[in-house]
Amino acid sequence: MTEFVHKPYDKIYVRDMIQLSLDDLIGMMSSLESANAYWVDGVLFASFAMTESEELAKKEMNNEMFLDKVIFAKFENYSKTVKSSTNLEIGVLNMQKSSLYTDLIKWLKTQPIWSS
Repeated sequence: MTEFVHKPYDKIYVRDMIQLSLDDLIGMMSSLESANAYWVDGVLFASFAMTESEELAKKEMNNEMFLDKVIFAKFENYSKTVKSSTNLEIGVLNMQKSSLYTDLIKWLKTQPIWSS
């Protein structure tokens, strides 16, 4: 039988964090092929991995990940969809049960950009 092992990343590097207004985040997400944002603990967000390369693949094998950017807006309560003031609408996935994403948002809330 195949053995399965869950092994979280040891370290995730975040290159950029960008706080947007809710309307701007919805506008940006609606223009992407997969127009869903994630929600955890009062934050609507999307994260974007860096472009794959052989070097990054080696780092992932060593339990390190590089995110190019995390884009977010404060959004207190979860809802399945969210609309902008111009009626653009995107889906929202509740990731509250993901330890990776809850840890990411906990960390984000300790960064200077959170209170700016």
